[in-house]
Amino acid sequence: MNIRRPRPRAARQQGFDAKGFFMSISVVKQYSVFLVNEPGALKNFAELFVKERVSLIAISQDVRFDAAVVRVAVNYNAEISHALTKAGFTSVKTDAICIDTPDRVGLAYDIGDVLHQKNINITTIYGACMGDGRTRFIVVVSDIAQALSALEGSGRF
Repeated sequence: MNIRRPRPRAARQQGFDAKGFFMSISVVKQYSVFLVNEPGALKNFAELFVKERVSLIAISQDVRFDAAVVRVAVNYNAEISHALTKAGFTSVKTDAICIDTPDRVGLAYDIGDVLHQKNINITTIYGACMGDGRTRFIVVVSDIAQALSALEGSGRF
């Protein structure tokens, strides 16, 4: 299966809204890593990023009994696969979309609506309000190139 990958750029679309808040839509890497659910597991995992000098854009953890899946998003140009493998972690690397935008009611709805209109499936989404009026969402989709085009062309972000 030949997958068309978008050109890696720090920010495919960026600008400022009417209130001066920075907005961007960019492609990032998401690593899904399997961890044992025990004290210190996240600390040991996060230590790898410190040693490799890779900054986390976002992190999410889903715990199921004795195991967890941690999803981390990093800059598209950052590379951590080798360090994860060397340390014995099982991971899956995926391209994801990072949406940084001013916080507002209906933002998650708009993301879902734009992608639904183009019949694009969202496989993973997580995010948070950053406390200063900005929100960041990480979105993994079935067709990243089509999703980028739809989101950028929607006029909603």
